[in-house]
Amino acid sequence: MNFTKKEDRVKYLEEKFDNLMDVIGSNYGEPLKEELISRLNTTIDDFNLEMKNLFKALKDKEKKRNEYLNSINTKTIKDKSKKNKLSEWEEKLKNLEK
Repeated sequence: MNFTKKEDRVKYLEEKFDNLMDVIGSNYGEPLKEELISRLNTTIDDFNLEMKNLFKALKDKEKKRNEYLNSINTKTIKDKSKKNKLSEWEEKLKNLEK
């Protein structure tokens, strides 16, 4: 059953409500069933929208975190390469020592 399709959700809920209606009895009948289905559909739609927004925010934060980490790594590599380069005087001294 595909719960992303509204028709499938309604069919599933109606099957479950038929069992529930047997327990509740016919005192409330069809109006209760329709109201419950309507509220559940609204709840499911709201939940799906919230989850979609949550995952989008999570992906955006992960992307920013990766960009930040990459910038730190790049800066660290540049700093190391600068440290490894010898100044002119250091080069001359090194050559004199040989």
